[in-house]
Amino acid sequence: MFDEPYRWVDAVSNRREYLEEQLKSASPVVALPCREGILLLSVNTGTQKLYEIYDRIALGAMGHPADVERLRNVVLDMAHVEGFNRSPADVTARRLLQFGLAPVVKEAFEEIGRAPYIIRLLIAELGHSERPTLYTLNYDGVFKEAHQGVLLAPFGEATERAEAVLKKLSDPAERPMEAVFDDALSLWALGEVEAEKVDSHIKDTLQERSLEAGLLSSSLPGPSKYRPVTSDEMNQWTQKWQAE
Repeated sequence: MFDEPYRWVDAVSNRREYLEEQLKSASPVVALPCREGILLLSVNTGTQKLYEIYDRIALGAMGHPADVERLRNVVLDMAHVEGFNRSPADVTARRLLQFGLAPVVKEAFEEIGRAPYIIRLLIAELGHSERPTLYTLNYDGVFKEAHQGVLLAPFGEATERAEAVLKKLSDPAERPMEAVFDDALSLWALGEVEAEKVDSHIKDTLQERSLEAGLLSSSLPGPSKYRPVTSDEMNQWTQKWQAE
């Protein structure tokens, strides 16, 4: 009986290794502030990866589509119940994470008899602080806050490369969406390949798969502040990679 805690620690460690292996092939997700608001970008591999959650809140996800959909419904339900019972102003990304998503994900990860969620999530929010706010949620329920930008990618060298680039970026919040889109697509590629292969990887990706991007912007009319970035916009901004 004395070795039970050690067995639990071993089991959790094994789950961590399993989840990292499962997420290796997931398409990264990028979020960067820009002059217009917050730009989210990923590459669609057959299932949607970017979602509007509430008026000023958007979600990006990498992982198993069924797990993403379950957690998306959890956070959607909580946001609308909070907005109805309290007020729309009380619906914040931090509350949704701290009292909704994080406990559910942590419990599934630590309860060895259950299957964990194969996910990493990103939540972007406008309007509840002076700067756009970004959060990441890991498969073990740990969440972190950021402002400069976020890349969801498999842990390891890809994440380290991206974090190094993010630190060197001039303040993206001062730059237009078109310029920030270029950085976001390059960061996405860094989540999959080494720096010297970024341009060729983007060219190949544009021929084989579809980009998915969305903008959270306080300038949009009405309560909803999220809109998809159009195909025409993305085609215009990716011309340098499409040229022969």
